[in-house]
Amino acid sequence: MNPQNHHKLPFSRRNWKLFFVGLAITLLGYVLLSIPPATGILSLTLAPLLLLVGYIVLIPLSIMLKDSDSSATPSSRS
Repeated sequence: MNPQNHHKLPFSRRNWKLFFVGLAITLLGYVLLSIPPATGILSLTLAPLLLLVGYIVLIPLSIMLKDSDSSATPSSRS
């Protein structure tokens, strides 16, 4: 195996942390959505906001974020 052909994983530790935070916020949104008084502020207001933040902001951000040092080194082919 040639050391030049060694590829890094596309996700860094920061991407995984952000993904799992987004997943936890999404799950918290579903838990709050299932609270019995359906007219309460938790299930009517906070739960949909948490679901939006998880699905529309955090999870896509964790996929699109790139490391600054990985884009600075171009791969060379011989």
